[in-house]
Amino acid sequence: MRINIKLKLTFLLALFLSMGFNSALANPSATSRVLQQVDQAMGEQKFKKLEDKLKQAIINNPTKGNYVALASLYMSENKNKQAIANYQEATLLDPTDSRLFTSMSVAYLHLSMYKMSKAMAEQALSIDSELKHAGKIIEYIDKKEEVLEKAAAAGKVKGFDK
Repeated sequence: MRINIKLKLTFLLALFLSMGFNSALANPSATSRVLQQVDQAMGEQKFKKLEDKLKQAIINNPTKGNYVALASLYMSENKNKQAIANYQEATLLDPTDSRLFTSMSVAYLHLSMYKMSKAMAEQALSIDSELKHAGKIIEYIDKKEEVLEKAAAAGKVKGFDK
């Protein structure tokens, strides 16, 4: 904890000096930006540490839970391609876990890869027909396809091909 405080102060000092200490104090919005930059840098450092820790956990013990934890971390940072790769590894270890396919469906959806998203949601439903979330994803994609097809017919956008 003590190191984190020292590190934050070092970041803050470096940013103040790089922006000009006097102008940052005279301008509250500049001070706010500096604090946001410090917070972002600390967040990136925390992400990297956790990512490294989870990668090491996978090396030591490649379990479904470890892959899901890393995939979830990537999802929280909108790193959907990396999330998908880890969900895929998890499904190799447990191909009957419908939640993995639903999570992968969400990651594909975030990448606007609608056909893959729908395929993953359908796979999840084939394992567990009671999954409401997977069903809602399919409904959303079907409506999206319909709107895009109408827009394509009107010449407004290219066809739905993802």
